[in-house]
Amino acid sequence: MSSIDMQRPMLVMLPGLDGTGKRLVDFANMLLPRLDTTIVSYATQLPQGYDELVRVVRSLLPTDRRFVLLGESFSGPIAIRIAANPPRGLVGVILCASFARNPFPWLTWARPLV
Repeated sequence: MSSIDMQRPMLVMLPGLDGTGKRLVDFANMLLPRLDTTIVSYATQLPQGYDELVRVVRSLLPTDRRFVLLGESFSGPIAIRIAANPPRGLVGVILCASFARNPFPWLTWARPLV
């Protein structure tokens, strides 16, 4: 067994629509010291689509240990896309108040306006 298999997994939390992860801080603190956590924040100054955010998240994932992705709300589809082509160390995905498909497909026409 390698050393990566011996460590307990880290919980990597992806934020909701605000992109900051601030709402996850209290939850992360409650998990300490039983579980190592990290919260990913997205750049909120520029609009980014799912493809860009998947690249950002992939670049921030641990490479030296196992981890579980928690995708809250808006980030659920990002977690799903990463799990579809899993990086080394990914052992699970948790979706929290999220969706796997667009919950408002009738608004697709408005996407270019956003």
